[in-house]
Amino acid sequence: MNEPSASLWKKLNEVTDKLQKVSEQLIESNAINKGYHQALDQHRVKIESLEQQNHQAQGAIGLLKWASMILLSIAVSGGTWTINTINQLKQDTAIIQSREDRK
Repeated sequence: MNEPSASLWKKLNEVTDKLQKVSEQLIESNAINKGYHQALDQHRVKIESLEQQNHQAQGAIGLLKWASMILLSIAVSGGTWTINTINQLKQDTAIIQSREDRK
């Protein structure tokens, strides 16, 4: 059989070296890619948690808005009732006073 020439062996070694470098780069890229995927999964979990906390906070804010509106309406109604009661008492007192003045 014919032995391959030295130039053929040289080319074969160059191709083998290049293939080895490409393989190493591919292994490194795969490791980096796995790290990115793990970080992405962790970020997704954190985002889901933050979205859930945000949803709960929005619900609490809505509840506080309704409660404050109810309390404000109660305060306004109570104030109005108190003012009306005071005015009615003043009128009643004035009527009683005028009746006493006539006597």
